[in-house]
Amino acid sequence: MPAHFKAVLFDLDGTLVDSAPDLVAAVNNLRRDLGLPEIIYEALRGRAGHGIRGLVWSALRIRKEDPPFAGLSDAFLTHYEAHIHDGTHPFAGVEAMLTALTRRGIAWGIVTNKPERLAKIVVGNNPVISGARCVIGWDTVGKMKPAPDSLILAMKTLGVMPSEVLYVGDDARDTLAAHNAGCRAAAALWGYTAGNTQPADWGSDFLLKSPAELLNLLSEPVAG
Repeated sequence: MPAHFKAVLFDLDGTLVDSAPDLVAAVNNLRRDLGLPEIIYEALRGRAGHGIRGLVWSALRIRKEDPPFAGLSDAFLTHYEAHIHDGTHPFAGVEAMLTALTRRGIAWGIVTNKPERLAKIVVGNNPVISGARCVIGWDTVGKMKPAPDSLILAMKTLGVMPSEVLYVGDDARDTLAAHNAGCRAAAALWGYTAGNTQPADWGSDFLLKSPAELLNLLSEPVAG
């Protein structure tokens, strides 16, 4: 029988939307504040899904434990929020995928390591993803993925069980979070998968090359 999921949950940055243009711009605005030269876009794009910690580390080699981190992360967020929708846009195929899920009666929502307030701004600025049944940021539960807490809250919000949920994301921590929550995981290979690991090594249940492949998956037999 076809893979039967009552709900599909998605990561946001690098999965539903390409926010790298605005995130990289915020990094370079921060570097300019510090009198440093810009970093070329291509060098940072693959880090766009790694959150504030990853971006600040990539740009300045400052870790969360280092004293300057708090001030630098606040400055980064100020720059980012001021231009949060200058270049952010849904990936190709996302609109058709989400429309098809809705037509099939499959609930879908967003679970992200972005602060929830900023995630909701991104969602509100992009009509293609504004139909999400829930938008859960890390700060709502106080733990970032791969901790399962945000996924567990999303499942409670949608009224579904872990066995009925597929979580789609573009980072190894998304697969870990899904499995920690008892869900199946799909790697979004169209996202920011460039990094220190290969998606084939993440342990994802499915590897999806495009949003359209998710719809194919939901129509094909899958081993239980």
